[in-house]
Amino acid sequence: MISPVNISNRPVRPRFVLVVVLGLLVCASASASDRRDSRPVKTETGKSRPGSAQPTRLPLELQQVEAASSSQKIRDQICQDLPLDRLEDHHRAQVEALLGGPTLFRRLPAIRIELDPRSYEYFRRRPEMATAIWRVLGISQITLNRTAPNMYTARNTDGSQGMLEILLRSKDLMIARGTGTWNSGLLAGRIRGEGLVVLRHRYERDQQGRQYVTHQAALFLSFPRQSIRTIARLIAPLTNIVADRNFYDISAFLRMMHLAAVGQPGWIESIANRLEDVSAADREAFLKTAARAHVADRRRREGEVQR
Repeated sequence: MISPVNISNRPVRPRFVLVVVLGLLVCASASASDRRDSRPVKTETGKSRPGSAQPTRLPLELQQVEAASSSQKIRDQICQDLPLDRLEDHHRAQVEALLGGPTLFRRLPAIRIELDPRSYEYFRRRPEMATAIWRVLGISQITLNRTAPNMYTARNTDGSQGMLEILLRSKDLMIARGTGTWNSGLLAGRIRGEGLVVLRHRYERDQQGRQYVTHQAALFLSFPRQSIRTIARLIAPLTNIVADRNFYDISAFLRMMHLAAVGQPGWIESIANRLEDVSAADREAFLKTAARAHVADRRRREGEVQR
């Protein structure tokens, strides 16, 4: 069981918003051609994954089932697998232009999380609710506002700002494009750039009825200034670590919200009542999502007792 204090004190990186706005709020996915072992290894499910490491257990019962990478081979494979034919014509042109130019690439680690799939889906479709919760907890002052069904604006107190558009969202894939200017904290002056985020996930259930999501994101960043691209590559070893850690922190946030929903529903309700700039409908949807996770977990535990 987790306490509200544990959640509020967790150092979630404030510049990563469910992997979507991430690459445009930090200079964190600069690409270095790291050389990783490409021999297949097996995960706990028995499936081989090229370029992955053995499953690594992390705090909060998270698991890293595949290592991060910036290799050209993986970049090419991700680009090849993009369903560009499912994008609208102008979105396809934007993506092809971005990927056809000089981009910095990072595929983040694949993280396996035990949580209710409906909770994951809720935050995947409503990332602005995550930032609203972070503000209540004092974790971050980022504001993410939905301006249209698939359009968002993001602002931070340090002057960083950006625009995000969801280009494709299916049952196991999300592709988002963003543009923005921000203060990276690593490079001098304000940085302007464009980015693409490809987020994939899958759900599974074990023999005890526990439900899991495994998710992984790939980031592509493009900078109009050659000087910025050069510096970004030079500091890639540091920024790649930051990017990987941010993705883990997002996974930890999702896991902790799940633990709070199933173990301390009263605390979830108190958070909902403190959310600012959130409609009554959104607040109610947040509470219902948490309640469903609570009920599902209780039924699973009751089933274990009966067995």
